[in-house]
Amino acid sequence: MIKKITGFLTIVGVLFTLIVSCDKIEGPYSETIKIDTTQHNDSAIKRVLLEDYTGHTCVNCPDAAVIARDLKNLYGEKVIVMAVHAGWFSNPTPAGDFTDDFRTPEGTEWDTYFGISAVGNPNGMINRKGFTSAEHILSPSAWAGAIASALNDPLLLDIVINNTYTTSSRSLATDISIKFMEEVDRNLKLVVVLTEDGIIAPQKNNNAETGPVPIIFDYVHNHMLRAVINGTWGNEISTSGNPISGTVEKSLTYTLDDKLIPENCTVVAFIYDVDTKEVLQVNQKEL
Repeated sequence: MIKKITGFLTIVGVLFTLIVSCDKIEGPYSETIKIDTTQHNDSAIKRVLLEDYTGHTCVNCPDAAVIARDLKNLYGEKVIVMAVHAGWFSNPTPAGDFTDDFRTPEGTEWDTYFGISAVGNPNGMINRKGFTSAEHILSPSAWAGAIASALNDPLLLDIVINNTYTTSSRSLATDISIKFMEEVDRNLKLVVVLTEDGIIAPQKNNNAETGPVPIIFDYVHNHMLRAVINGTWGNEISTSGNPISGTVEKSLTYTLDDKLIPENCTVVAFIYDVDTKEVLQVNQKEL
């Protein structure tokens, strides 16, 4: 499976050259870190949310993470990855190498609602599309085609994130600006989450090309869902029968758990259609 997707990405990579850059704030930190707001502009782009449902005892999940990484490298800021540890393979063990608990209540609720781990891991969703027709659960080999298709969907709105992080209190204030490109008459909600990169913890593996078998002890978990700031299903943005246009502003606060490393964390915000569950737009901003 990895060889097939690698070949596909190689071909597409010849056609498209995307340069990705991530600027992270280096220590020492001042008392308050302010991230300048990126203004809405005419160059707003369509972005896609790739949800990778995974677990540290899932032997095939490292291969899926490679696919997600390659797709992220290919499309750059157009693809945003969220690794959700949920289901049986994410359960911690009472002793041994897998005592870490990377589950979140919200991730578990999504997993149950969308039925991901009930089908098996690794699997995922692209913009949560296809839920109404029970075609939303996709194997990693199907992610590339689904992303290419989703990027052709209309750009209905833009999301801009502005973060302020205070080191002494570990408090985050995130301001979300939502600009509608056209009038929209739908039930919409905003979900804001926190993900973290660079988490080193054991991961089961059965592919020697990906890493040591049967366990990669220094495996680097990236894009891991760590918290949902405004609840599993988010805040209401608009309701059907009340067309919305212009710009909507939302402000949220959150206190980071001591186990999180702020400079490795990212705020991810996405807008979805309540009736279809389809994600219409997503964006992210590092702390």
